[in-house]
Amino acid sequence: MTSKRDEARKLYERLKAEAKAGGYVLNPDEDFVMDLMEGLNTNQERYGYLACPCRAADGEREKDLDLICPCDYRDPDLAEYGTCYCALYV
Repeated sequence: MTSKRDEARKLYERLKAEAKAGGYVLNPDEDFVMDLMEGLNTNQERYGYLACPCRAADGEREKDLDLICPCDYRDPDLAEYGTCYCALYV
C-alpha cells in the first residue's frame, strides 16, 4: 500500500519536472512542499482535479479552472510578490 507521503513525492517529482521544463522553480523547502502536495492529492481525490489547496474550490471543474494547479494567478503573483499565493512556485 502506498502512503500519502509516497503519493505526495510522486506528484512533487512530476510538478518539479514540469516546472523546470517551463522555466519555473518550486519552493526549495521540501517539507513545506510535501504538505502542499498532500493537499493537492486530497483535492484530486475530492474533486477529480488538482485544485490549489490554498484557495477555496467550488467543486465544479468549470468554475474552478482558474484554481487548477498551476493556477491562473501563479504568474501575476510571481511577478508581483516573487512567489505564488501558496508559495509552491518561487
